[in-house]
Amino acid sequence: MEDKIKVAGEIAAHTYPLSEKSLCRLAAILEPRKLLKNELFLKEGDVARSMGVEQGMVRQFYRKKNLEITEHFTYEGHLFVCLESFIRQIPGQFYVEALEPTLIYEIPYGPFHELMQQDPEILRVYCTILESSLIISQHKADARNRHSAFERYRRLEFEHPQIVRRAPQIHAASFLGMSPETLSRIRAGKIA
Repeated sequence: MEDKIKVAGEIAAHTYPLSEKSLCRLAAILEPRKLLKNELFLKEGDVARSMGVEQGMVRQFYRKKNLEITEHFTYEGHLFVCLESFIRQIPGQFYVEALEPTLIYEIPYGPFHELMQQDPEILRVYCTILESSLIISQHKADARNRHSAFERYRRLEFEHPQIVRRAPQIHAASFLGMSPETLSRIRAGKIA
């Protein structure tokens, strides 16, 4: 239970401060799950019944023709959720894959919603998760529309150095909306 309390505390630190009682309630519903490198947590058509909190790194992606388009990376201290599928409880469009050995603490849909109805602090956590997800999506859309490939890479390097260091180049390039060759040229200093 001590590990779950620690993870619940990390969730609260990134979302909304929780009282000891609410922290324990959240910790009680967390479900640990280990993933091997390249193991899928979700695949297209699955219903996202949980949000994940993890140690390690995962990526959310979708397939378009013969390409895998990386939509999001998540690593230690952050949450990931396939938002539409989780909220509406419908089959999702995304895959979630572990890029390295990963420990996820799932927040199951049913128990989490029951907690939200009983505990206003847990509801605030959920609202903050939703707000953060919307802001991240907006920032990503703005970056693709307003910034050059070089600027997008530099911003990623500054804001999320873990992704630059740990994610395979092909996935980082896809996330940034460029080819792996363009990313290689940027990293080599041939594009500014």
